[in-house]
Amino acid sequence: MAESALRDRRILVVEDEYLIAFTLSEKLEGVGSIVVGPVPSVERAINAIESDPEIDAAIIDVNLGGAKAYPVADALLARNIPFVFASGYEDDFVRTRDPQIRNCRKPYLFPELEGALASALPGLKLAERPRFSGGPG
Repeated sequence: MAESALRDRRILVVEDEYLIAFTLSEKLEGVGSIVVGPVPSVERAINAIESDPEIDAAIIDVNLGGAKAYPVADALLARNIPFVFASGYEDDFVRTRDPQIRNCRKPYLFPELEGALASALPGLKLAERPRFSGGPG
């Protein structure tokens, strides 16, 4: 089995559903990632981003207890931290706001999510991407 590109990477998990967050954290640890969180809210995610300068990447659920996670995405973009969305929303809904960010639609298979996040890591130039202050919903 090939070594994961996520090995030894600090991955922020932003997910409000406990079982999904727990399972995702276990899967990430299983490939050698260091899990930051998981955090269940926009406020706690932004606090984690601001207080941990070593975050390598993130996985974000778009809907966190009824609040959209777009401020989290903006905080990650501002720090050039690559991320993917993991959401039950249709791709068109998520990608309308930020078309360059991959959405792994729930229910996803971990290898799909792992691959999407790994592909966002090398050579990603988030600073060149447009930043959005709002979004659908």
